[in-house]
Amino acid sequence: MADDELAGLLAEQISYYRARADEYDATYPLDARADAAGRAELLTTLEALAPYGRVLELACGTGQWTVELARHATTVTAVDAAPEALAICRRRVGAAPVQLVEADLFSWRPRERYDLVFFSAWLSHVPPQHFDDFWALVGDCLAPDGRVFVIDELPAVAAVERAAPGEPAPAVRRELTDGQDFRAVKVLYPPDELRARLDALGWDAEVGTVGWRYFSASVRRR
Repeated sequence: MADDELAGLLAEQISYYRARADEYDATYPLDARADAAGRAELLTTLEALAPYGRVLELACGTGQWTVELARHATTVTAVDAAPEALAICRRRVGAAPVQLVEADLFSWRPRERYDLVFFSAWLSHVPPQHFDDFWALVGDCLAPDGRVFVIDELPAVAAVERAAPGEPAPAVRRELTDGQDFRAVKVLYPPDELRARLDALGWDAEVGTVGWRYFSASVRRR
């Protein structure tokens, strides 16, 4: 029963991002217009890793970061479960060397290895029950000496979220502009806790904060 409840929550999370795709760029707080300074700092940290080589982006969404990755990558493979978001991403990246893949990241497996694995606003949507398996997947995606770069939100964000108690994983409720209401997983890691969890799995992580809301992490296999 618990597994079925978690599967239902994850399915609703996908439905939420499919329904939200057309308004995502106008409502996500890291949009350049809403948080230019924070985005610029995160982008500077990411670009310090350039050139990227072959890049895999997990949960690319509408391509806000895909277009930035493509500037310094040989190729980008961008994976997302929402075809509506992928369509926006395709328009955004234009003729850049980006391959889009529609897939559920909890069942998808890579066909090749990558020099950089990137994901933004995704780790917080991975239930604690899947944390170890997810990082095993990330490891399977990496070429020797490959790197991982993560962007996500800090625990202070809980103050501006609507918690959804009683779910099989930490979750929030999200309402669209048309009134539709969805549940989504939301796990907010303090930097020290994230470093410790990754250390236990054989990863070394350098985590830096950006204001009160965001962190970035550069991660390598030990």
